[in-house]
Amino acid sequence: MIEVKEQIDVPSDPLSVWEVLSNPHAVVECVPGASLGELREDGYYDAGLLVTFGPARITFKLRFMLELDEPTLSGTVISRGKDNQGGTRVRATMKFRVANAVAHAGSSIFIESGVDISGRLSTLVRSGAKRVVGRTTREFADLLAARLAGATVA
Repeated sequence: MIEVKEQIDVPSDPLSVWEVLSNPHAVVECVPGASLGELREDGYYDAGLLVTFGPARITFKLRFMLELDEPTLSGTVISRGKDNQGGTRVRATMKFRVANAVAHAGSSIFIESGVDISGRLSTLVRSGAKRVVGRTTREFADLLAARLAGATVA
């Protein structure tokens, strides 16, 4: 199990941040390599994620459910999926919470996640996971801040 704890600081108020984080379509625009499909009757979304590990590029087909608790500005994302060749499986749970920032004006997003990877590419994915998570978190934070500032996110 890969466990990750991150804090993202953005210069926007918590309700504005919540508005974006509670909308899967808006979040996907802030995650490079992510795509969002349809919401299914069982409450899961179809999604995709292209992850780069050095020269390796792996596309995952995912299904995720988003559970939101608006009064506490928190949520949980439960996902599962496999790579496009079917040899690597991934299961992940991510909890997030938005709060007023203490050290600056704006908000802090606290993220805790656990990822379990099994199968053919699991060693490669595990070995590069911390770097990929760090890079993806920085890219997400930059794109989220740009979106909240009113910039167009591509």
